[in-house]
Amino acid sequence: MFQGKQLRDEKNTEIGKQHREILALWQQVNGQSIAVKYLTTNQLIVLVQSYDRFVNKLDELVNLLQLESEKKLSFLRLIQGITLLLVIAVAGFVLIKLNRTLIVPLKQLVNVAEQAGKGNFELKASYDKNDELGVLAHTINQMSDELKLTYQEFEQRVDNKTQQLSRTNKSLDILYRAARNLAGYTLSEQDSASYQIDHQIIDELVQVLGFGKIKIEVNDSKQNNLIIDVYVNNIIDNICFNYHKVPLEKQNSLFGYLVWELPKGKKVHDWQQQILQTMADIIATAIELDQKRSSENRLVIVEERAVIARELHDSLAQSLSYLKVQMSLLTRKMQKNLPQAQVEETIEDIKEGLNSAYLQLRELLTTFRLKLDDPAIKNSLQSTITEFSAKCQHSIEFNYQLPQNYLSANQEIHLLQIVREALSNIHRHASATKAGVSIMLADNKVKVQVWDNGTGLSDNIGEQGHFGIGIMQERAKSLNTSLYVNNRVEQGTLVSFEFSH
Repeated sequence: MFQGKQLRDEKNTEIGKQHREILALWQQVNGQSIAVKYLTTNQLIVLVQSYDRFVNKLDELVNLLQLESEKKLSFLRLIQGITLLLVIAVAGFVLIKLNRTLIVPLKQLVNVAEQAGKGNFELKASYDKNDELGVLAHTINQMSDELKLTYQEFEQRVDNKTQQLSRTNKSLDILYRAARNLAGYTLSEQDSASYQIDHQIIDELVQVLGFGKIKIEVNDSKQNNLIIDVYVNNIIDNICFNYHKVPLEKQNSLFGYLVWELPKGKKVHDWQQQILQTMADIIATAIELDQKRSSENRLVIVEERAVIARELHDSLAQSLSYLKVQMSLLTRKMQKNLPQAQVEETIEDIKEGLNSAYLQLRELLTTFRLKLDDPAIKNSLQSTITEFSAKCQHSIEFNYQLPQNYLSANQEIHLLQIVREALSNIHRHASATKAGVSIMLADNKVKVQVWDNGTGLSDNIGEQGHFGIGIMQERAKSLNTSLYVNNRVEQGTLVSFEFSH
């Protein structure tokens, strides 16, 4: 059907001409073939020849159609090739266009984002067309700028925080060393310079503050060995400098001022004020503690003098008074020319009194010279017991059950003195063969017992030469307790007392 339509369309071509000839031959042959049974042999031969011509014409037409189809196929192939090349060219153009307008900008945006993620905010996207990618590029650039500002702000905060921590650490170190130097500061020290706030600490404090100069002024001239630079109010300096004063105050007592000399126009920040206030508190505390130590030292001296006066009065003074009476008696006997035997008796009493006074003097000297050379009270007590064991020539039991460093220094010295006095009484008066010292902790109280198996308490305990009990009782009062001296049920004497820690 397609070929018939094609043949009809080919009127002016060779194929059309052949087609018309074939149609004419076909009509002729077809007309002859209707009456073939009536044809003669010659007519049949002519008919066959007509058929041969028709077939030949038909073959020629087919050849022409084949050639024409091949031409059309070749043309079609050419069109397909050209179309393929055009498609490839268009595809290439599209890909190049996509690469320039989409891929390259996207890669650039990805690179900008990656660099921003690594902290490099200087790289910017250069795509600036008015489309979606342009909006995205502009947004990424804006985000990068904001991240850069935020990052710089955080870096500045970190730097400020680091500087603040470093400044705080250095300030604490300076304040600690100043407190340590002043912790042992006393006016009575001969080498008081070793307890001053040295120039290095003051210089470092000024470095931490950042500017200015630190000076100290005190109200009491006795404290001048604490001062590094004595503050002097200069009229010329007042024109160029401001003076920020921090009071050296403790418990409503004003000792002076810590003066910070700073240039005009400089502002005092809160952290600077805090450092100066802390340093002022340290210095004020050192001055206050020094004053307290001085007061305590004076009280200790007064107390020790009272103890010395009391013990001299209770022992040596009474012995000397007794000797004075005996000397008066001896003088009267000699004036009355009494018998030599009575005079000799009085002289013997005087000798005995002198020996007793001498012994009391030695005991007092031993007591006044006593000090705790060993930091452990147990060792000092053990040395005392060893000493009196040798003097008494008998064993002295020792039972010590207190934790280490349990007693204060004041309690230790009074405890040692009472034990020494009790053992001294045993040595001089007990005539014992055995003694003991027991110091134990029970019910949060220190219980002390000194016992012996001697003769016990005598009726003339209050006579001259027997003042050790009074001395022990006075020392017991210093421990806020009472001392008891009683005869033991078994034999001998028991000295006991207890006190709270």
